[in-house]
Amino acid sequence: MGLFSLTQPLSCLLVITTIVSSTLNNNDSTQFSWDNSGTLIAAKLEQQCPLENNFERATQVTEWHPWTQEPVCVGPKANKTLQYCAFIKEDFRGNKGLLVITSPEVAAGDVSLVEDIDPQRTNVQPSLGSADPLPFDVKTIPGKGLGAVANRHVRSGDVVLREYPVILQLAQVSESISRMQALWVLEEGFIRLPIEDQQRIFDLSRSTGGHILEDIIRTNTFGGSFNNVAHFGLFPDVARINHAYSMLNMLYQDRQDALQEWGFNCTCALCSSTPEVLAISDAYRRRLQDIFSELEDPVLASSPSLVAELVDELEYIMVKEGLTAQAGEFYGIVAEVYRNMGETGISKKYAELAVEKLVQFAGDDDERTVRARDVLLEFGGT
Repeated sequence: MGLFSLTQPLSCLLVITTIVSSTLNNNDSTQFSWDNSGTLIAAKLEQQCPLENNFERATQVTEWHPWTQEPVCVGPKANKTLQYCAFIKEDFRGNKGLLVITSPEVAAGDVSLVEDIDPQRTNVQPSLGSADPLPFDVKTIPGKGLGAVANRHVRSGDVVLREYPVILQLAQVSESISRMQALWVLEEGFIRLPIEDQQRIFDLSRSTGGHILEDIIRTNTFGGSFNNVAHFGLFPDVARINHAYSMLNMLYQDRQDALQEWGFNCTCALCSSTPEVLAISDAYRRRLQDIFSELEDPVLASSPSLVAELVDELEYIMVKEGLTAQAGEFYGIVAEVYRNMGETGISKKYAELAVEKLVQFAGDDDERTVRARDVLLEFGGT
């Protein structure tokens, strides 16, 4: 199932696009990248400074707006920055539940993130609405468990699954909040979600042991942002998708160790290869690391001909190792090198390639895409 690409979730949306057109359970070396999918806020919306919710005086449901239940909090009442609360919305996108575990200060930010007021971002591809059938079926794959198998032609870049989170949890909790307090808030928020959402969460994999909800969140969440603050997002359907995955520049054992932290036993084409094939792959990736180091060498990087040779080798390894999803990052580095050398024309070429690939694999709102566009603008590009 190596054909999914997680594109920058907005703060509240995770989108999966296909990298190549093929059967979705094809266990080849096609790679994917996972990031945040951007923001739900339209670029033209004027930024405002909303008033902080006053929970002490809240006596009516409307005063908790946009939340549908009274928030549950721990921590000092005099300092909302240090409080840790569960905010519940039972009508997110109509009839879905949303639990946001964060500080009142963060929750009182831009409420449009949970108000669904931005059709520009929530209708990126109208052809894949909530009522439209998914372009894949979940079937049992011999020796691999359940897999997503394409039921129609899927083109490169097509969105095959769009999902919003059920839980958003603050990534960095204040030291004044104990682990037991944090778990209490998690439990209290969880039991206030609709029963259907509770069941979807409980059905997810676990890998670390200990507290069940804590284990599920550690095993299945993705990093993202909510009101420009780092949070973990739980997307139940996306969390079920395993994949053929090759992390940028990482050697075999490092990849295995990293994936084990997520509870994955990777059996993709690369990880299932013979020791001889793995040794060759590791050699390519070591060379890739060397190339990036050499491109940072001001002496070597002062020669356009030497840089061109390194870039040719980089592109060869990128194709050989199936690192197409990382091409945007590669080209962005190359564009910077040529710009520092004063090679405007060739730098613009690679800046355009960087933007093209980053939009496809990371998302239009990804910070890497934004940086690449900034470089391109210096050359009069768009």
